[in-house]
Amino acid sequence: MFQFPHFSSWAGVHPGISHFPIVLLLVAPVLVLLSLLASRRREGLLEFAVWFMVVGTAFIYLSAASGDAAKEIASQTPDVVKAIATHEDLGSAARAVFTVLAILLAALVYGPRLIKRSIAPKVLVALAIGFLVLYVAAALILLNAAHTGGLLVHQMGVHAKLE
Repeated sequence: MFQFPHFSSWAGVHPGISHFPIVLLLVAPVLVLLSLLASRRREGLLEFAVWFMVVGTAFIYLSAASGDAAKEIASQTPDVVKAIATHEDLGSAARAVFTVLAILLAALVYGPRLIKRSIAPKVLVALAIGFLVLYVAAALILLNAAHTGGLLVHQMGVHAKLE
């Protein structure tokens, strides 16, 4: 007989939730890069990139909320507490940076439509390249946050409590 899987506590879903922003936010710059190479599909690719960023950034907020709950049930050894603090600081930085980047990309894509003016293709390409340069720094923050989470699990043995 079919049974629905048991859902964990809010703290227990942190590992699952935290993978969504990593994937979505690492695909978004690929879409921006593809938009630079495919001028006929530029607008659509940039719109997809905006939505990947918006959803990915929203999942960072969910990940932080579930991480706060997970932190409360983790072992409180000094090394674990220090690693959690680093992971949390990097996650907070990623949340702030990606919130700004999502707003910037949305303004770049939807702003001209709102004011009923277009951006010259060369200017749009230059702005997209500038955006990608900023994105590299943001991605490094995100990847470091993910790496410290992985260290907590794989080296320090901190696991989500499954109920």
